[in-house]
Amino acid sequence: MLTMVVSLYRRRVAATVIELAKDDPSLVKEVIARLRAAGEIELDDLVYLDRIADRWISIAEGNRHKARSAHPR
Repeated sequence: MLTMVVSLYRRRVAATVIELAKDDPSLVKEVIARLRAAGEIELDDLVYLDRIADRWISIAEGNRHKARSAHPR
């Protein structure tokens, strides 16, 4: 029973962190960089989350570019 509760908790935490990477990818990348610099995590820790943040930054930049192209000044 305890294992199920812990597993559910971990899945919820993971989902929340992934959602944060989508909502504020720059913040996520900054926090990961700080954790690495402080030695709190290994260089290869949180790579998956770092990639998700990179992907959402790329999507946001693409959307900004499309918006500028659609509404020239």
